[in-house]
Amino acid sequence: MSGQNAEKPDEANNAGAQGAAPLQKPQSIVRRLDLGLGILVAGFIVLVIINSVLSVPSAWPFLILHDLHYHLARLGLALALVMAGVAVYIGIIRKGDVTPLFRRAAYIIFGTMLLEALIGLSMFVFFSARPGQDVHFIYGMGTVLSLPFFIFVESTAKKRPAMGSYIWGFTLLAGIILRAILTGAP
Repeated sequence: MSGQNAEKPDEANNAGAQGAAPLQKPQSIVRRLDLGLGILVAGFIVLVIINSVLSVPSAWPFLILHDLHYHLARLGLALALVMAGVAVYIGIIRKGDVTPLFRRAAYIIFGTMLLEALIGLSMFVFFSARPGQDVHFIYGMGTVLSLPFFIFVESTAKKRPAMGSYIWGFTLLAGIILRAILTGAP
């Protein structure tokens, strides 16, 4: 009897270890997808810089920043629309909650919008570049401030699923980016 009891905890430990293994796989997939999205955004930035330098061999830092600002705005708009669609799918169609991959993608998009605003601010401060309309500055601040508000609302929500916050957040972000694009060109 004691030999059987000694084997049962080992079997339970092995079963527990086997049960924990499938939980590790989705997390590693999420980490790979996070890494992939981060590499995609960083690769996009590098490609825009390379394109700017190749199209104008004596490219000024201003021209590189201007091209980067221009293309990041379009990337941000596309990502906001895609994420709004994914949020509708997860929250309304699947009636699910926020996934770790979705939340991390929201953080990466927030970082991209922050970088976009910093590039625009540096063009204004260092090169005295002004947008077509001064209201562009307000929309630039809106792109940076809108998503953290909805991330905060989602992360503190007691009622689950809280995907409605991201549906509103990414839809609003897409609208603000579109308006910023329309007011930015001189």
